[in-house]
Amino acid sequence: MRKILFLFFLSFMCIPVLSQNEIAMKKLTIEVRDSVTYQPLADAMCRVMNATGRLQGFKVADREGQISLSVRQEDVLTFSLIGYGKRKISVNNIQGQANQPIIVLLSPKQVQLKEVIVKLSPIRKQGDTLVYNVGSFLQKGDRHLEDVLKKLPGIKVAENGSVSYQGRAINRFYIEGQDLMGDNYTQATRNMPVNAVRDVEVMEDHQPIKLLQGRKPSESAALNIKLDKGHWARPFGEIKGGIDTRMKVWDNQLFLTQIMKHTQILVSAKMNNTGKDLSSETNERLNIYELDAFEPLPQGVLSGNIAQEELPQERYLHNKSISTGLNTIISLSKDATLRSNVLLYEDHAEYNHATSSYYGGLTPLTLEISEWLKQRTLRLIPTLKYEENSQKRFLSDELSYSLGRQSAFSQMTTNGTNITEQTRIRPSYVKNYLSSSFRIGQSLLQIRSLIRYSDRKEELETASDTQALYNTFERFITRSAMTRNIITTSIPVLGNDLDLSLQAYYKDNTYNYSYDIHHRTFKMKATPGYTWTYGRKSYISAELPMGWTRVSLAKDDSKLTTRGFMAFEPNLNIRQTVNDKLSITLSASLSTGDNALGFYALSPLRTGYRTIQVTGNDIYKSTRLYSALHFRYRNLVTMLFGNLSVAYSDTKAESFSNFDYNDSLTTMHWIKGNNHRHNIRTNAMIDKTFTSIGLSIKADMAYEKTDFLIAQSGEMTQNHSHHATAGLSTSFQKLSWLRLSAAITANYYWERSSIRRSDVLSSYITNAALYLFPSKNTELKIKFYNLTNEVTDGHYHTCGLLDANLNYKINKVWEAGLTVTNLLNTTSYITTQYTGINTFTSTLPLRNREIMVHLQMRL
Repeated sequence: MRKILFLFFLSFMCIPVLSQNEIAMKKLTIEVRDSVTYQPLADAMCRVMNATGRLQGFKVADREGQISLSVRQEDVLTFSLIGYGKRKISVNNIQGQANQPIIVLLSPKQVQLKEVIVKLSPIRKQGDTLVYNVGSFLQKGDRHLEDVLKKLPGIKVAENGSVSYQGRAINRFYIEGQDLMGDNYTQATRNMPVNAVRDVEVMEDHQPIKLLQGRKPSESAALNIKLDKGHWARPFGEIKGGIDTRMKVWDNQLFLTQIMKHTQILVSAKMNNTGKDLSSETNERLNIYELDAFEPLPQGVLSGNIAQEELPQERYLHNKSISTGLNTIISLSKDATLRSNVLLYEDHAEYNHATSSYYGGLTPLTLEISEWLKQRTLRLIPTLKYEENSQKRFLSDELSYSLGRQSAFSQMTTNGTNITEQTRIRPSYVKNYLSSSFRIGQSLLQIRSLIRYSDRKEELETASDTQALYNTFERFITRSAMTRNIITTSIPVLGNDLDLSLQAYYKDNTYNYSYDIHHRTFKMKATPGYTWTYGRKSYISAELPMGWTRVSLAKDDSKLTTRGFMAFEPNLNIRQTVNDKLSITLSASLSTGDNALGFYALSPLRTGYRTIQVTGNDIYKSTRLYSALHFRYRNLVTMLFGNLSVAYSDTKAESFSNFDYNDSLTTMHWIKGNNHRHNIRTNAMIDKTFTSIGLSIKADMAYEKTDFLIAQSGEMTQNHSHHATAGLSTSFQKLSWLRLSAAITANYYWERSSIRRSDVLSSYITNAALYLFPSKNTELKIKFYNLTNEVTDGHYHTCGLLDANLNYKINKVWEAGLTVTNLLNTTSYITTQYTGINTFTSTLPLRNREIMVHLQMRL
């Protein structure tokens, strides 16, 4: 009951309140027309000036010549359009009929121009779409689309290539209005030549299903890439090859695309042994706006991935990697498309490092490990998707298959004992997701269905020359069949939609160690929901799901454990659009589920050379309370963007993991008991561009506190983990021969518990780049990367890396270059990390200095 009252308390806190400024504002809808033909004038501009003549904002008329804006009584409006005379109108003199647009007439005017220089506004607004003129942000040295995206106000590109707008991940990535890439759009952002792009459109509050537009609000944005006319309907791209002076290191890539009215094709291929990570261009991404299409894959027992170090992997990893993508989309009709995507990734990687691990508890333990790791990865993912998206109906069906092969081999020396460990994993799955929406009179009917079958086979083999304890061979098999089916009807009630939804979910996981154990889950959920829309882009949405869950574990035909429970899972979302610049969103939810383990067995599992996992056969439940508050601000006139978010989660589980460490083995038990986890996270970002002086500044800050239970080696305590970070990046180019960019990130970590209070350790990452353009065809780029880690209180280890790149443009097609990485020949990297009552120190050897020559051809 307290949780329900908490949700209603949050909802009342966000009842919209009008400020005095808003009361003084006057909303106008204006139609700009030709005074002779009386035809609407698209793209006419209206500037809003205050009483002192200062610009307050501007709007551009849509295709119907309409402009909607909020003004004060003392403001003056100025209307202009090329080929027409300007017209000034005082808001005091505007009179109109209720619910009728105000007509403003512009008179044609012949203008004789001797020389015209057209300079587009960097950002302009067209309805709910922001149009970024790429030319206004393009700088010398920018090569691909991602280079410009990183500089656009309000847009952030993460290290893995994911794009977000004002703190929220985008829900679609279009090229000329077509969803060619799906969620694997990094193939385009990281490889498309930037000179082929004219505009980047941000479609705010984008609802991708046309039938639901105006009925189902959305807060997420989509990106649409508009090409330069010279790159329409013809193949374009680039081919690049590079090799080092010793003929041992190579880096090659191909990008080719053709965008036509009814067909789009995009091919990307990369291969290197420079250590660069190519997996991000083929990794499957989670679309948080289509969670009905997502189901986590079974975790299995073994991990086939090499742990990622904090340093970028191209600094320490020795690899042979290839990544390819073949993407096509065909328009079958005005509203129907057929899309195919084939992704292939293969990687052979190796590196070595040394670690010192301290594990706290009543019997503390220190492990010194020197390790050499080798990994092989293969992943093939073909996808076929049909979509019909019209104002009358929506139908989408996506069929995908995934085939994977992973193997890892390591040789290590731990506390004087030599050990080898080898794992082999063969994961695969096939799934189909169907989504449809259509009208029945004034009502909407939506049907969504996900079906998936997955198979994961694992092998573990370990051996030691002195300790028989570490000689083992294990096999694990995990098979999973699941389906989720949802039917929803939306009925107009009081001008808004009342949603009634019914969901049926079934999953059967089979775990085979020495026999089969079936883990079956069946859920039924009924959800009434209502969305009340008020004002423009403001709404309150509430859902009151009630569900029943039944979970069972069985060995062959004999049942081990069965549990059923009811759950009430309310969900509340409130959005208040204060004005064109500021919006506030509150969300809160309560969820309940079975806290399933990744694998069940009645006997201990050997999951590594020194690790044992004891799962038991109990079924546990967990509940999670989540709430978040978001503020988003943007001012197109001053090109200032900002967002602030605060999120809180409270998770209560009925089990926890207990770790016991000794000199020989680590054993993990799942134990029944209260496990309470709190998390609070706040993020803030501000983004300002000064186009007149060629300067852009982006700053962000974040703080996260997590409270969680630690049960380890006879000790049990509630740990409080803190992480604070702040970052600042800036770019300057006002001089034609010089460009500067710099970014610094500061991180602070500390842990608090009744057992241990760690020092506050810090780390600082600095990226700086100097671009020189001594001639029209020559570019020299010097990049400095510095990572400083506080190893112990007041003692720091610094790793500085310097790279240089020289490019010469032979002509419009050919370009040659020389690249030197790790110019200072830095040899190692050291870091220390606190986790709970444990401490980990790592020493990582780095790749040596490398000199490469490359040749590039543009199409």
